[in-house]
Amino acid sequence: MQLGSALLLSSFLLFGGQVSADERSKKQKELSQLKNRIEKLRKTIEVKENSKSSYNQQLRNIEKQIGQISQKIRKSNAQIKTRKKSLTELTKQKTKIEKSIAQQNQQLAQQIHSAYTLGQQQQMKLLFSQQNAIALQRNLTYYEYFSKYRLTRIEEAQDTFEQLLENERQIQTAKLNLEKDLAIQKRQKSSLTSDRAKRKRIVDNLDKDLKKQGTHLTQLEENARNLKQLIDSLSEILTEVPTAPATHKKFATLKGKLSWPAKGKVRKLFGKTKPLSSLRWQGVIIEAPLGNNVRAISNGRIAFSDWLRGMGNLIIIDHGNNYLSLYGHNQSLFKTTGEWVEAGDIIGSIGNSGGKKKAGLYFEIRKKGKPQNPTRWCDSKYWFTT
Repeated sequence: MQLGSALLLSSFLLFGGQVSADERSKKQKELSQLKNRIEKLRKTIEVKENSKSSYNQQLRNIEKQIGQISQKIRKSNAQIKTRKKSLTELTKQKTKIEKSIAQQNQQLAQQIHSAYTLGQQQQMKLLFSQQNAIALQRNLTYYEYFSKYRLTRIEEAQDTFEQLLENERQIQTAKLNLEKDLAIQKRQKSSLTSDRAKRKRIVDNLDKDLKKQGTHLTQLEENARNLKQLIDSLSEILTEVPTAPATHKKFATLKGKLSWPAKGKVRKLFGKTKPLSSLRWQGVIIEAPLGNNVRAISNGRIAFSDWLRGMGNLIIIDHGNNYLSLYGHNQSLFKTTGEWVEAGDIIGSIGNSGGKKKAGLYFEIRKKGKPQNPTRWCDSKYWFTT
């Protein structure tokens, strides 16, 4: 997790034009200090994770890699879709241009035939066959218009033919680019398949290790402590973060009106006891297809975007006034720490990171660090579409 330029840029947008240069400099210094503190927290978590089972460390590395490759494939899909659409449009243009050329050729053929029928001495015939000078002048003018019109049609036909040549060149370029993108995506998918096979072996070994040592419950308890420590640490840091402009409703006023972060079946209801333990679910699991969109339930700032043991690829959003929302087990993370998001923004994709067997999203809402029942905050009528 890195606190990149997005954090500094958002602060300038927030304070630019409203405060003095000294105040902006002060805010920049504060945000720089914030960046250092969050980065220090991230490194502390990473060192702690690396000191645990080697399987956990391997799981962390492979799941982050899977997330990155999956994100690349997602971008490839979008680019390929755009290229295919462009190719379709170019092909339609080609058909239209060819039809236009056929019509122009037909018109020119008729005009050439007429000119040939009249003969090359048309102007001389007009000159000696007319008794009336006014009629003679009118006919000569018509003849001149006819000649200019024919020349214009020839020039238009040449332009259209050049358009066809350019269109065919663009089609060939589009086909080549599409072929390159498809080849790249094929390699990406092959790499993803290989990484998923490695992940399965790691998860199987980790499960065997836990069963052998009988430490499954211990790990669940430690995962819960790690998450609490992370949230407590973030809460301390976030109290010093400048808040967003007061253009949105306060999070507390949205209770019962929020959309769910993903479309799927809500499982593992809040407060229910976890199997083989006395621990209770502090959020819910939303079962959904792998790769589906995960969206922010409300506006806020990304407070955490990284891998955490037990949660996998995790995003935490700070909604202000001590409210946080958590999104765990993502396949890919699309936002980085410090970015502002709006309700409905895509922040990740459904996955099974954290060593899970089934795809789904772990979702929590917290107030002052205490878990809240998501079903009381989110309206079942409102589901974000995939």
